[in-house]
Amino acid sequence: MSQEAGRTLVDAETSIDGKIQGKDATIAGKFKGEVHLSGALVLTPSANVDATVQAETVEVGGAFSGKITARKLVVLETGKITGTIDAAQLVVREGAALNGPVAAGKAASGTGSVTGAPVPAPAPPTVKPAKP
Repeated sequence: MSQEAGRTLVDAETSIDGKIQGKDATIAGKFKGEVHLSGALVLTPSANVDATVQAETVEVGGAFSGKITARKLVVLETGKITGTIDAAQLVVREGAALNGPVAAGKAASGTGSVTGAPVPAPAPPTVKPAKP
């Protein structure tokens, strides 16, 4: 696997407990902790991750447990997720496994756009009393 400049790589032979912060990252090994990225997180088929993840886009090809909050989440054929998903856009390929609560759609991740502007909560329904 070639390494892109400016991209954090946790290779298949590595195991890390901790926190990753930055723009983009690829995890091919074992990781436990927190991930906060302004760009993309890629979990290769050999990845085994137990974490709380916040990123613009997430691609899961390996095993993941924990919570993912992203604008876009793609679960590949080899991806297995156990945990909570909160994504504005969700793509699940045939063969992928999901186990846990899922909130998907434009307002799901708390952002309505790539800029991160909050989406206003919908107004509560109004109920008019019945006339006797």
